Amino acid sequence: MANIHYHLLEIKSRFFYLISSTLCTFFLFYSYQIEIVYIIGKPFIELHQTFIFLELTEAFYTLLKISTILTIILIIPFFFYHFWSFFIPSFYQSERKKINFFVLLFLFLFVCEILLIYFYLLPKICHFLISFEMASNLENSGLYLVPLISVEFTARIESYVKLIIKISSIILLLFQIPLCICILYSKKLIHVSSFYNNRKILSLMALLISAFLVPPDASSQLIVAIFFFLLFEFFIFVGFFFE
Repeated sequence: MANIHYHLLEIKSRFFYLISSTLCTFFLFYSYQIEIVYIIGKPFIELHQTFIFLELTEAFYTLLKISTILTIILIIPFFFYHFWSFFIPSFYQSERKKINFFVLLFLFLFVCEILLIYFYLLPKICHFLISFEMASNLENSGLYLVPLISVEFTARIESYVKLIIKISSIILLLFQIPLCICILYSKKLIHVSSFYNNRKILSLMALLISAFLVPPDASSQLIVAIFFFLLFEFFIFVGFFFE
């Protein structure tokens, strides 16, 4: 009974730390609204564009959504740390090594996903969307020349945040594929031969995935396709350690 009481107290304390850190992080992000919006919208702002909001409550709810998402992103490593600290003493040394490997792999892929989206995909997507701006030839209108017709792009901040959420969700699922593959390898549910004997199909899948994720730019799609092809080769290489 003493051990159960001790574990319950530890669970309460860890939940208290998680909740308090979550609230503090959320209010910290919400207190620096301009800085956070600039950091998130930097790939778009660097193209000399601005954000607008069309409803009275749109900016307020969008800022709440941004603060919530960033809070979740920063709390995830903290959550894994408490989860690991609470459960790891009950595992054997070999089991600890496996859990440590999977947790570190998840965090590594999570960070890579954020860096890929922020520094590569978002600038490419923003540039692609803004390229649809158009204007006709200039016409003489009194004292100055104006285009007869023009299509200008002005982004709502809510639409931009929704775009980031959609892209991040898709990329997050794709980037956790290596983690799932490693877990399946460790459970002997799949084998290296599953990838080795289907390289042609995997190469075609790499091309299709790149066409689905990246704007219609040949160089960008080729880079992403090569990345996924190397990823499949990495699956084969990692599989030999689990055989």
